[in-house]
Amino acid sequence: MQRKIIKISAFICVGMFLYFVIRANPRELLLILGRLSLLGIACLLSLRILFWMLRTLCWRIVLRQCSASRISFFTLLWAELAGHAVGHFTPSAKLGGDVMRAMMVGPVPKNQSLASVVLDKSIELMATVLMMSLGLFIALARIRMAAMQRILFLSLTAAAVVLIFLFFRRQKKGLFIWILEILKKLRIKSKYLEAKRERLIETDVIIADFYSHHRRSFLRVFMLYIAIILLWAVEMHLTFLFIGMREITPMKSFLITTLGILANIVPVIPAGIGIYEMTFMSVFAILRIPQKSGIAVILVRRLLNLLLAVSGLIPMLRMKSRPPVNEDATVTPLSSPTVKIG
Repeated sequence: MQRKIIKISAFICVGMFLYFVIRANPRELLLILGRLSLLGIACLLSLRILFWMLRTLCWRIVLRQCSASRISFFTLLWAELAGHAVGHFTPSAKLGGDVMRAMMVGPVPKNQSLASVVLDKSIELMATVLMMSLGLFIALARIRMAAMQRILFLSLTAAAVVLIFLFFRRQKKGLFIWILEILKKLRIKSKYLEAKRERLIETDVIIADFYSHHRRSFLRVFMLYIAIILLWAVEMHLTFLFIGMREITPMKSFLITTLGILANIVPVIPAGIGIYEMTFMSVFAILRIPQKSGIAVILVRRLLNLLLAVSGLIPMLRMKSRPPVNEDATVTPLSSPTVKIG
């Protein structure tokens, strides 16, 4: 049943993608895309690589507080790109990619790598929701919207803020054990998770310890993710400029980036096909940006995403068996063995 739902959803979303492209007139889209120079493409690709390097730096800062193991920056970068490939080409969206990240840092004990990935993703979500809320506030103050559009944006933002807050609170009290308890109450048994209960408890302790004793690292990573979103807006703005849309202001590019963030966090459909287009086309309509130019920008960004996702397949193909890490030894947080969960 679940596979049927995914297949039906995929067909619908691919149909939506084709509808937007055909409606924009493929011939005219090619003319718009033809305005991109090689220098422009190189500039956009460089920004995208910088984006992934900054993301890797964020993860590295967190991982160093979660584990005594030292992994090279480029190993982490390859793991990031491998995670991006999984998220891009499979229905698992961001979740499968994060699991892949944790798997690809072999020398690090699994509970420590998992804790670092959960923390890194959590801080990213906090920064993202903050910037999305800021973008919404500016949009409501400066742009005329229909009542339903205002209600929709406000509802989605409020829901995201509440969920992130609850998620953050739960992490400090024991996220994985809470999940196990929820599954138990729902009478859903997972022998694998139950067998890993001790490992999950250790992971919860590492996560709670990070929030309690590494606030500077938290702030550094949080500010880096704010910078990453601003870099995202710069890339958006330059894409418009390179295809000849010089009337698009930096503020509009910022609003497009922050209001379109929801397109990047919807799971199920590989590469967010259809969902991505529908979300951004709604934002383009609100900001009165021509549909053809909007679709052209989306296609450029999809191409950049695809190039980085393909590069992420390389470390996955080269993945070799590593000597198993001794996970039977009890792992304690680096700075405080007295943190309590619950």
